[in-house]
Amino acid sequence: MWEAISANKRRSALLIATLAALLAGMGMAIGFLMGGKPQTAYFGAFIGMCIWGVMLLVNMMGGESVLLSSANAREVSHDEAPQLYNIVEEMRIAASLPAMPRVFIIDAPVPNAFAVGLKPERACVAVTTGLLERLSRDELQGVIAHELGHISNRDTLFMTLAGVTLGAIVLLADMGMRMLFWGGSGRRRSSSSSGKNGGAAMAVMMIAALVLAILAPLIARLLYFACSRQREYLADASAAQYTRLPSALASALQKISTQQEAKKIPVNRVVSPMYIINPLAASGSTSVFGTHPPTQERIQRLLEMQGISVRPSPS
Repeated sequence: MWEAISANKRRSALLIATLAALLAGMGMAIGFLMGGKPQTAYFGAFIGMCIWGVMLLVNMMGGESVLLSSANAREVSHDEAPQLYNIVEEMRIAASLPAMPRVFIIDAPVPNAFAVGLKPERACVAVTTGLLERLSRDELQGVIAHELGHISNRDTLFMTLAGVTLGAIVLLADMGMRMLFWGGSGRRRSSSSSGKNGGAAMAVMMIAALVLAILAPLIARLLYFACSRQREYLADASAAQYTRLPSALASALQKISTQQEAKKIPVNRVVSPMYIINPLAASGSTSVFGTHPPTQERIQRLLEMQGISVRPSPS
């Protein structure tokens, strides 16, 4: 498992670099489409990286608070939720985290949980009241272990960086398309003033830049979601190691997946991929846009770790 985690960290660094390069490339494409010159292409790349830098700075300074606030999570003390607090402390020790994560509760009847934290010292764990009401202590321990597994594996850092980069790409694409729609006359004048050969070459480059500007957000989403799914498997494996009871997490996943109602939980598209089961795709979508692997497949893997044979469900 340690080799898988190390390999995942290397892939994470490569993915962030790829997304950053994609962001710069899309900025160049939009800049070129707007002005039709290399100078405007470089300026577009500069604007894209500036947007990324500002969004990163905001998230580095207080990203956890923003995400928790968007989920309507409130921090609780040991006296307010002693069992939850004790479980988090137990799993913190098992995960060898350097500091006790802050504990939050979301007043929502749907069972779910997520963790945030750019580094272990800033870790936060949030659970819904529905999770506390419906799960046994062992099941709750499995869920908390899964979330602390994300923190220990530095998944929360990656998700923040990748999410910000993806957001910058989507934001730049939206801005670029609007600018092209309202300000395309200058580009047409620039291209029409060229000669025949130059005009043909310019037209090809314009088409290539337009295709890149359109496809870049889609490619970025595919990369982001594919890496997110792999991290869920590793967090499940980490939870099994911390608790020594994989079947408890399997049971918790089964309960959570069958009781998701997106309309009853305060969730947005930024936070939803961070939940143990995405409340906007509770069944565990098998599509390329699914942020989580199929829940039944995760359950089967956990039960196999426990040594419990699983028959394939009838199709």
